[in-house]
Amino acid sequence: MLIEGPLKIAVLDDPGQPGRELHIDFTPEFQALEQARQAETFLQYLQTLQHDITVLPETDPNRAGMLIVQQIAEQLMPHLASGDLEMRETIIVEMGRDHASDSLMGLLNS
Repeated sequence: MLIEGPLKIAVLDDPGQPGRELHIDFTPEFQALEQARQAETFLQYLQTLQHDITVLPETDPNRAGMLIVQQIAEQLMPHLASGDLEMRETIIVEMGRDHASDSLMGLLNS
């Protein structure tokens, strides 16, 4: 399943390391928007993501990965809305190796 929106997410998966890194960037199109429009667009993205998650069955292998994306996006929202988030820098999130990160890997690779 493809999650379309203002974020580009890549996973750095080094089997020799205990965890994984998510590398999150904002798309150039999103960066080009005025700050107020960015906040509005990102809120719409969160609402769409929430809807897409709620219609998935609990057993869907993509659900856990989508929940991770939602959680990260919710944490970014206040910073984006206030304009204090540097849009051109990559955000790195470290996460462990578990079912949720496996689900995210599957989601991003599909």
